[in-house]
Amino acid sequence: MQGLKCNATILAFGAVLMVSIAPAHARRSTASIFTAVDTNKDGTVDEAEARQAASALFDRLNIDKDGSLDENELRGHLTKEELQSNDPDHDGTLTKDEYLTLVEQRFKTADANHDGKLKIDEFTSPSGAALVKLITYQVEGLHPKSR
Repeated sequence: MQGLKCNATILAFGAVLMVSIAPAHARRSTASIFTAVDTNKDGTVDEAEARQAASALFDRLNIDKDGSLDENELRGHLTKEELQSNDPDHDGTLTKDEYLTLVEQRFKTADANHDGKLKIDEFTSPSGAALVKLITYQVEGLHPKSR
């Protein structure tokens, strides 16, 4: 009986640990992200709303306030390979304009019916998930706090 209690305790602790270290996007439902980004509450996310969310995220991630995001600041949002392939001047960083260009590209890819708006099904598609990584804070505790 003691062994069963111990195993149950270990399993419960493991579940709590997994939830506490899971990325924020894994703990926050896509529907709640959609609702937060849909600032005009029309049931869709348009490109302006996505850009607004991305711009705010860029500012939050730009810890050193140098006007660009490097590999460390983009951790959890872009892989090293994605940064390299979307860095037009190959300086290892993305300026806000470069970042927002990538957001625009991902928005257009997610917009399956090309109506300029993402409905929840487009937002939750694999292409939409790629966009969500650029407009939502992804990994709590991974980025240093602002100074």
